Amino acid sequence: MDEWKVEVLKQTNLGQFYELGVRELVLLLLLSDGGSPVAGEEVLHMCLFLYPYIDASLSPSLLLPRISEIEKAVEALEAEGLVERRLELVQGRYADVIRLTEQGVAAAKKLYRQVQGSWVVLRGVAVRRGADVVGELEALKKTYNRRSAFELLRLLVSKLESEGENVLWHVRGLDEKSKQNILS
Repeated sequence: MDEWKVEVLKQTNLGQFYELGVRELVLLLLLSDGGSPVAGEEVLHMCLFLYPYIDASLSPSLLLPRISEIEKAVEALEAEGLVERRLELVQGRYADVIRLTEQGVAAAKKLYRQVQGSWVVLRGVAVRRGADVVGELEALKKTYNRRSAFELLRLLVSKLESEGENVLWHVRGLDEKSKQNILS
């Protein structure tokens, strides 16, 4: 975060604040809902795509939102031994199940304790209560976890039909033509 932003935040006397990036959002999402695993990488992408404060760009994909920063974060967390992936049978289909390891739970809980009672900075500009961020991530996970790619696509189309461009306002890297193609 830029030094001037840090100075402005200090002058507001909000107390402790933390900047959260994609890596931290992935950890908090995986810890939410009792640490239940995410059943399908597409669920992780859908949840964080719909979270308006993620600082990431949409990647090309045929059907569902894909965010390369999420893929990179999960790969890095896996390399650090904080996350593991396994192909498992979930509700009659095979899914790439992503869960925190014991070491990952410890790291995610430490992060959770830091942000829960603090303020967080998202996208370099949005200042929000950490408890709100944690609650929003948990709500997304509870809504979309364990859903098939088809169900996620159906829910996304429904959301786009009802909310239109409001679903896409926060997505970086989309020009007007791309937005219109998605909405079409």
